[in-house]
Amino acid sequence: MRNMNLQNKQEKRIKRNSRTYKMLGLLLMPLLSIIVIIPNVMAHCPLCTAATIIGVGVTRSMGWDDSIVGVFVGAMIVSSALWINNIFKKRNIGGNAFLRIGSITVATFVLTILSFYYAGIFGPANTYRIFGMEKIIFGSISGALISFAAFSASNKIKKRNEGSALFNYQTIVLTFGALILNALIFWMVLK
Repeated sequence: MRNMNLQNKQEKRIKRNSRTYKMLGLLLMPLLSIIVIIPNVMAHCPLCTAATIIGVGVTRSMGWDDSIVGVFVGAMIVSSALWINNIFKKRNIGGNAFLRIGSITVATFVLTILSFYYAGIFGPANTYRIFGMEKIIFGSISGALISFAAFSASNKIKKRNEGSALFNYQTIVLTFGALILNALIFWMVLK
C-alpha cells in the first residue's frame, strides 16, 4: 500500500512537470515567433528579453533560490522596459527619456510583482525573506540595477569606440556576465 502511494505521488509529480514544460513551450513559441519577424537591428532587442525570460524559466524549473530567480526577473523587467521604450522612440513618442524609461520600468515591475502575487509565488505566508523583503523582490531589484549598470557600461564603451561595439553581442555578454556574477554572490551568501 505504501509503495503504491509513493508511486502515485511520483506519477503526479511527473505529470505536473510535464504540464509545466508544455506550458513553458507554449508561452515561448509566440515569443520566438516575434523574434523571427522583428527587424534586423534594435539597440535593446527582443533577443535580450527572450534570453532573460528563458533564464527565469530555467532557474525556476531547477528549484534554485528565489533571490537567484529574482536576479533574472529583474533583468527581464529592465529588458522589457528598454524594448518598449525603443518601440515608443520608433513611433516618435517624445518626452523626457529618463522619465519615460523610469515609468515604463516601474509599470513593468508592478505588473510582474502583481502577477507573482496572484499566482501565489509569494505573499504574507512566505517566510523566505531578505531584510524583511521577499527574496524574489530583493533579487529583482538587484537584477534590475545590475542590468541598467551593464547597459550603461556598454553604451559608454560604444561611445569611447566611436559608436561601435568592441565585439558582437557586447551588451548581452556584459549584462549576462554581471547577472551571473550577481546570482553567484547570492548563491554563495545564501547557501
